[in-house]
Amino acid sequence: MMRRAGIVADCVAVLLATLSALALRSGVAPWLGLEPVPVSIDWSLALPFVTVLAAFAAAGLYERDAYVSRPLHAWTILRASTLAFIVSSAAAFVIGSGWITISRLTLMLTFAMLPLFTFPLRLGALHEMYESWVKKHEPVAYVVGDSPESRRIAARLGKLRGFNRVCCIDDEGPTKSWSEALIWEAGDRPADDLAADSLFIDSSSIAPRDIMGLVGVAQDRGVDVYVASGLLGPLEGSKLLKTLFQTPVTRVRRTPSAPRGYAFKRTLDIVGSGIALLLLSPVIAAIAAAIKLTSPGPVFLSQTRVGRSGTTFGFLKFRSMYVNSDSSAHERYVQAMITGDAKPTMTDENGNGVFHLVHDPRVTPVGRFIRKYSLDEIPQLINVLRGDMSLVGPRPPLPYEAAKYDDWQRQRLEVQSGITGVWQVVGRNRVSFDEMTFQDLMYGRNTSLWVDLKLCLKTIPAALIGTGL
Repeated sequence: MMRRAGIVADCVAVLLATLSALALRSGVAPWLGLEPVPVSIDWSLALPFVTVLAAFAAAGLYERDAYVSRPLHAWTILRASTLAFIVSSAAAFVIGSGWITISRLTLMLTFAMLPLFTFPLRLGALHEMYESWVKKHEPVAYVVGDSPESRRIAARLGKLRGFNRVCCIDDEGPTKSWSEALIWEAGDRPADDLAADSLFIDSSSIAPRDIMGLVGVAQDRGVDVYVASGLLGPLEGSKLLKTLFQTPVTRVRRTPSAPRGYAFKRTLDIVGSGIALLLLSPVIAAIAAAIKLTSPGPVFLSQTRVGRSGTTFGFLKFRSMYVNSDSSAHERYVQAMITGDAKPTMTDENGNGVFHLVHDPRVTPVGRFIRKYSLDEIPQLINVLRGDMSLVGPRPPLPYEAAKYDDWQRQRLEVQSGITGVWQVVGRNRVSFDEMTFQDLMYGRNTSLWVDLKLCLKTIPAALIGTGL
């Protein structure tokens, strides 16, 4: 309800601001020595609409969370409007006057007038609508966890509009299962007191598989789910959530069975992988020559990997190992990781355990270098072009890895596999397999074009730093 009302209100505000700007330009132009321009209606007038709606969506202004704090709402409107103005001006300059006929003065006047219409509609009418909804439904916010973090979230919720009733579920509950605890807490209440509208999960006190169990229970009940975790940085969404709850919080947007924007994602994959292959062609040639000159065997390696829904495909890499190397040690270590029995092979400079066979005798000197900087993954851009993979998604497992998955880990295969993802940017080899699975599943529930772009951009410095070992 609030999403649709917000979009309508913003369209009305932009329309009124544009009409006011066109009228003002006719009066202001003579004072600035500009020629009067007759008002014409064409497609370029849609530019402010597109940029405002996109910037407001990216800022989280179409979520319920925007209305829980009026001062923060106002500040977010100003930031998003400024971004929309910058993008609109840049588009008008880059595309050129031959295509975009709206003048820079009209654009400036439109965005100067926009707050005069946006603030009354959003901070007045929409906030009144939200307050009426809160009074009518009296929603309950559940906070699940037992740590200083969960207590901080509960205290913060008590200060925000729309979270008047906060229920905390800790490990002193009736069962050892967090999912069962939530069902018990809700099921033991009268029907009219069951308005569990939102659920906040503290990941610092709950195992990853239990978190995803909670997410499933809550989604089945139509509850808004938020996860507080330091492992989901690129998925945190707008700065609005982090500012609101004063901790890194990710909202679960959807289920893996209801993906969005496939056409946009596939377009990004084709365009991005094609451009990357073209730009990296000198690097590809140099790596191929180095591999060929330093060890006997082929330049490229094709492995059988398991993709979405259990389908297999030929996974391309630069060869980084000696030919006919024994993979049994790697197989044993990976299987131990999946079952949770693996021990870190070393610690990094920050004291974090590294789950990786660091001193693998099968790896060539050139292979060690290209692995450190993730250069061995470049040929997978061809897999992306072919549609086997996406630029962003979980890493596709080897068949013997997938064979060891239990039911909850197998959910990774519901998400299209990719070259990079949350694990490559945030975790790398410093997280356990269950934590990596948690990152992949949360990505599957929060995938979007904007998230994919952020992860692609963040992958470049992560690779250049050389944390791949």
